[in-house]
Formats: sequence, structure tokens, C-alpha cells
Amino acid sequence: MTQEPPEPAAPPDLPKGLVRMRRLARAVLLFERAWPAVAPALGLIGAFLCLALLDLPRHLPPEAHLAALVVFGLATLVLLGLGLRRVHRPTPAEADRRLEADTGLRHQPLAVLTDSKATGGDALWALHVARARAQITRLRLRLPRPMLAAFDRRALRALVVTALFTCTVIAGPDAPGLLLRALTPGFAPPAAPPAPLLQAWITPPAFTGLAPIFLKPEGGSILAPAGSTLTASLTGGTGAPTLVQNTATTPFTRLDAGSYRIEQALTQDGRLAIRRAGHEAYGWDLTVQRDEAPEVVFPEPPGPQRGNPPLARLPWQVHHAYGVASLRAELHLQARATPPLVLEIPLPGTTPKAAKGVRTQDLTANPWAGLPVTAQLFARDSAGLEGHSDIESFTLPERRFTNPIARALMLIRRQLTLTPEQRNPAVAALDHLATLPDSWDSDTAGYVNLRAIESLLAHNRDATTVPDAQSRMWELALHLEEGAGDRTQKALEAARKALQEMLDAEKRGQPIDRAELDRRAQALQQALQKRLEALSEQARRDPSTDTFDPEAHPMDTRDMQRLAEQMRQAERNNDDKTAQDKLAELDRMMQALKQGSHTGRMTERERERAQQRQRGQQQMTVLQDLVQREGGLLDHAQARTPDAANRGRPDPFAQPPAPESNAEPRARDRAVQLALRRAVGVLMQDYGDLTGSVPPNLGDADTAMRDAAQALAEGRDTAAADAAQRAIEDLQKGGQSMRQQLAAQFGRGQQQGDSGGQPGEDGQTGDGQGFGQNDGQDGSFGTQPGFGQNGQGRNGRRRMDRLGEERDPLGRLRGSGTGGLDESADVQVPEQMEQARSRALQEELRRRDADRTRPQEELDYIERLLKQF
Repeated sequence: MTQEPPEPAAPPDLPKGLVRMRRLARAVLLFERAWPAVAPALGLIGAFLCLALLDLPRHLPPEAHLAALVVFGLATLVLLGLGLRRVHRPTPAEADRRLEADTGLRHQPLAVLTDSKATGGDALWALHVARARAQITRLRLRLPRPMLAAFDRRALRALVVTALFTCTVIAGPDAPGLLLRALTPGFAPPAAPPAPLLQAWITPPAFTGLAPIFLKPEGGSILAPAGSTLTASLTGGTGAPTLVQNTATTPFTRLDAGSYRIEQALTQDGRLAIRRAGHEAYGWDLTVQRDEAPEVVFPEPPGPQRGNPPLARLPWQVHHAYGVASLRAELHLQARATPPLVLEIPLPGTTPKAAKGVRTQDLTANPWAGLPVTAQLFARDSAGLEGHSDIESFTLPERRFTNPIARALMLIRRQLTLTPEQRNPAVAALDHLATLPDSWDSDTAGYVNLRAIESLLAHNRDATTVPDAQSRMWELALHLEEGAGDRTQKALEAARKALQEMLDAEKRGQPIDRAELDRRAQALQQALQKRLEALSEQARRDPSTDTFDPEAHPMDTRDMQRLAEQMRQAERNNDDKTAQDKLAELDRMMQALKQGSHTGRMTERERERAQQRQRGQQQMTVLQDLVQREGGLLDHAQARTPDAANRGRPDPFAQPPAPESNAEPRARDRAVQLALRRAVGVLMQDYGDLTGSVPPNLGDADTAMRDAAQALAEGRDTAAADAAQRAIEDLQKGGQSMRQQLAAQFGRGQQQGDSGGQPGEDGQTGDGQGFGQNDGQDGSFGTQPGFGQNGQGRNGRRRMDRLGEERDPLGRLRGSGTGGLDESADVQVPEQMEQARSRALQEELRRRDADRTRPQEELDYIERLLKQF
């Protein structure tokens, strides 16, 4: 900055305001001259601050960082020196001119104050000075105008200011720390090696279903299943580690400079240690638990179960620490060595650890029926180990035939089972049956079949001859026995006529024997019961027939039985008029039964409703399949999420799969998802055509499937899994609504169970026509809310002994549906007497619950009972 000559002394009478304004003017002029001079240095400082706020100097080595600071500092000083050299201090005259220019004064009045007159004219000079003094009372000074645009034609100053503001916003509250770190190079001492970090776990075999066992670095005792795998990762420390299992030593695999990993199968007990630098760094006492065969027993002796037909009852109970995969029963004929009869026993759930139940099966058609057999249970776990129970003996139940020729055929069939090589006695017996008089007059087809069986045994010596002949004998016996329907019809008609004749005689005033009247009334009641049993048996043997089925019309059946009982009771009370009325009403119902009307053959309306029930059942089956397939897509999406990958791969050093590796599976799942959505649309349309309305949950499921497909297209597996879960829940709710609506509109279909029906091959009752029932073992609805629980049979009932079923106060099975109640078709509407008794129980429970003087335990129990209602 250049030096100026000293300022001349001002007159002592100058105004004080003028002195202050002159100083401000000189300061403004000095600022305008200095600002362009220091602007380049300030721009360089701004650039350094931007780099510091972005934390870029930290990435430099300490030496380069220090050199950069020195370069920035020297450059700043050089720019400041070069700029300030051209700056000179403003003179008083320059300050006066600035004041005069900013104020707008003319003729330099401030100079008059320091000037003096040349010659004479004092008065005129005094007037001139006074006028100048008057002008300086209104002095103004404008703000500085450094004129940077003349020096910075490219406006780099705006770029520096904008960058500095942006970097400050990015740094945020960390700005002071970043500036300090930029000014202090990090000449720190070398970092110490990281402390050793051990991550070790034992993965049990998949069939155990157990979670990984994590090992503590401080050691301890470990119990692991046989076949487990040890995985260990060691980071930090010095020296290569080795795994020592008893006397066997296995080195770790080196991953990088300080990381090691090992995977080792655990086969024996002993000391498990990790050694490093010649000493044991970690150690555990390992015990390997050997896999044992499942335990399976008969909790009670097997044997026949009474019924029509009688069933073979096989109670079972299994237990295994890791779960039972399969269970079967093998029956062996005691009389001679034959291949066993194998009965597969379904298990509740997938691989239950403990379960019990009863397997019932109709084996009356088997040639072994009526012969002693031995039974043994075999249970297998997922590893292939098989356990067996003790051997139990019992006699297979056989069907009792009323037709004498059918009984003879069963005896011949049994003899062939015991001595299949001796066919001549069987041929002779069949020939004798064919020659019985009056036995085949009206049954030519039966006679031809009998002769065909006789010829087969007499002339064919193949190994399959005897089993083929026995099967034909069974079919012929059923053919002969089913003719009982006509006999029961004739017996019922005869009993009715006999009772009617006696009642008519009494009405005419003739004396009658009351005991004989009661006997005939009882005979009519028994004939009606046998007729209904014969019709039920015929409907069970030939489900395709439209003959009256008492179990499909329980109300009509109960009405006929009730009328017969009321008629007999009226006869006992000598109420002949009531007995006549009841007999006439019963006669009308029997005539309708005989003619095939509503209480006999199915009407057109019943056939239509049956077809609608069948369509509804098919739609429920489709819905079950949709839930199962949607569950598969859910499993796929969850398996591709990062959380699933971390759970399946706990190694922190392993790399996750590349996203592009999942592109093809996602595309396949998306195609399946779109197909399932179209199937839901078709199901909604068909169901709407059937019932006239569609549950809104199916529309929600369609929306969720659309979201899942879109998420799969975008590669968002987590969102796809969430959408698939929503779709499953909506399908389940929609299925429950469909089942209730179908049951309300078209009935629940034929259910045999508690109404005296015949069990199926799996030991469960019912024909599977009820709505919402799982007719497979795939578990489609087994684990989902609202569709029963695991371990249910074809008609949704639990596989357990019917005598051991637990029911609630209203007679419903527990635990079979939503809320712990059975929603299957075996729930029957209680009659008026039962309803009144139920109301009385409720009122008594509420009365006792209102009595707060009772013990708290009793009040809690009553409250739990009231919740059932």
C-alpha cells in the first residue's frame, strides 16, 4: 500500500459532523480499493473450505495433506501481497470529492473551507464561505461500490459462494469437525491389530428341525445331534488357527490377511478346540446325540369295532425327538405265511414329534376277514430310522350276511384263504350251491356268476386264480344280500297290514288281544327299522343310484321312527284313535317312500341342489389349490429376501447372491402369479353365477395378487412376499364365506358320521361332500385360520377315536374350526327339547354368576362356561 503525504491541518472551526463524514468517506474509498485486491485470495480460501467440508483432504496421505496445506497457505499470501501492493490510502481531497459527489454538491464547497482569499474583498469572501458552510449541513455518503465485475468478468465469485453454501449444507452439524480435520494432518501411530473375533455355530441336520446352536467364546458344554456341522469364522489376531477334535487336527481356510473360516462335520464326542500360536484359544466339551428310531406302541389292543359294517380298529401312539415322517401298520395272517397287508396311517401335520390316534378301516371285503391276524406298527423318521411296536393278535371283523347262500360263499372264500392249494372242496361246494332248489329261479345273473366262479377254480391253475375267484365271491355275496331290500319292503308291508287289520277289528267292536296288538306294533317298528337300514346299505353300496337314502334325509327318517314310536305308545295307552291316526300318517309316508317321492327317490329339485352342491365343492377344491400354490410363491419370495439369505448363510464373509441371479426365478413366479390371478377371476365369475354374489375377500385377493405380480416384475421380493401373504389371508376369509353361503343355500351335503353312516377307507365317516372340507392330505387349509387344523380326514374331522372326541356344551367337536369349534357338517341343529335344556343351563349359569358370594374359582369356571354360549 503506497504512503501519501501528511494531511494539511484543518481549520479549527470546522463542524464536527464534517470530520466524521470525511473519515467514513476515506474508509469507503479504502474498502472499494482493497476488496478487488483481496478477492482472488478469498476465492482460493473458499475453494479450500469447500474441499474441507466435503472431507476430501482426509483421503490424502498425511504427507500430501501437509503439502496441500502449505501450498494453499503460500498461494493465499502471494495473492494477498500482490493485490495489496496496488492499494493506496485515500487523500482528504479524494474523500471531499466523494462526499460532494454522493451529496450532489457543485463547485467543491468543501474546498472553500480550507481555502483563503487572494486579495481584499473580505465581505464578499465571508459571504462565499457562509454559503459553502450552509451546503455542507446536508452531506450524504453512499454504500461502497467495489466494482468487482470489472475485475471478475466470468463471475467466478458467484460460483465460489454457491459451492461454499452447498458444501456447508451437506456437512451440516459436522462442519466444524471437518474444518478442523482438514487443518490437522493425521500423523497418528500405526493402528494396533484388531482383537480376535470368533463366530461359531453348529447347524443340526435338516430333518431335526432344530435351530443353529451358537457357541460361546468362553467355552462350555455342547449337546449336538449326530450329523451336525460346525461352522467357525475367526477374524483378527495373529497366527493361523486350527480346529482340534480329540486327536484330529484340521486347519482353517484363509479368507484374507486376518480372516479364517472352517466347516467340519461332528461325528464323535470329546474335546472341541481352536488352537492358535501353539495354545488353545477356545474350547468346548462336545456330546454328540445319536439319532434313535421312533417309539411306536399300541396304547390299547387292536381289534374289531362294532358298526355296519364292522371296522378293524388300530389305535396308535408315536414319539420321536425330531418328528415322525411316516407310520404304517402291517397285518400278517396267522394261519400261513403270506405277504403282509400294509395300511398307511396318516399323521397330523408334517412330522409330528408326538401324536396318537386310531386308524379304522373296512376290511370286510378282504379274504382274511374273520381270520386271526397279527398286527405291528412301523414308524420311520426323516433320517430313515424305523421303529416298530410289539406284535398284537386279533381277529379281523367280517360282515354278517343274512342270505344263506351269501354266508356259504363267505365260508368257501375263507377256506380258500386257509388252503388255497385245495380247490376241489371249494368247487364241490359251489356246485352244490348251484343245485339248490328254488334258489336261483329269479336270479339268472347270480347263477351264471356262480357257475363262472366254479369253472374258474376247476380249470385255471394260475397264481391269480384264487384271489380272482375270492373277489368274485364277494361281489356275488353282495348281490345276493342286496336283494334284502325287496324282502324288507315285503316284511314292512305285511307288518303294516297285520296291525291295520287288528286295529280295524277293534274299531268294529270285535274283542282283540292287547298283547298281540302290542306285538304287531313292535313288529311294524322293527320292520321299519330294517327297511331303513336296507335302504341305507343300498345307497352306500351304490352311491350313484337315486334311491331314497335315510341318511341323506335325516328329518324324514326321524319322523317315521317317531311316528312308529308314538303309535306304539298310543296303543299301550289304549288310545285307539291316536294309534289309528299315527298309523295312517306313517302309511302315507311309507307309500311316498315306496313311490319314490320326496321321502323316496330324489326329486328334480333335490337333483338340482345336489348338482349345485357338487359345483360348490369343486369351487372350494379350486380355492384350496389356489391357497396352496400361492403359499408356494410366498415361500419362493421369502427365500429370496435379504433376511432369509442371512438366516440361511450366517457367515459374515460370504457374499450374498447377485440380484441378477434371481431374475429368472422371479419371472417364473410372476407368470405363475398372473395365472393364479386369472384363476381367481374365473372362480369369482363361476361362484357369482352359482350363488348370485361374490365374497369381497376374493376381490381383495385379486388386488393383492396384482400387487405381488407387479412387485416381482420390479424385483422387490419383500413387497411380493407381503402381497402374497395378504392374498392367502383374503383367500382363506373368502373360502370361509363361500362355505357358509353354500351351506346356507344348498345344504351341507350328505354326511354320514354320527348319523350312522359308513366309514370310508381311511377310517373316517362321510362322503366328503360337505363344504369347506379338506379331502386331501396336502394341508391346503390345514394350518390356516378358519379351515380346521392339521390331522383331519376327508370330511374335516379329527383322526381319533369317536368315543374319545371332546365336545362343548352344545355337542360340537372342539378344535376343528375357527375359534376352537367344529364347523363341519356333523353339527346337527338341536331339537326343541335340547334347545330348552340348553337355555335352562344358560339361565342357571348366569344366575350363579350373579351371586358374587361364591368362591372366586367357581366364578371363574362359570365365566369360562358362559363364553361357550
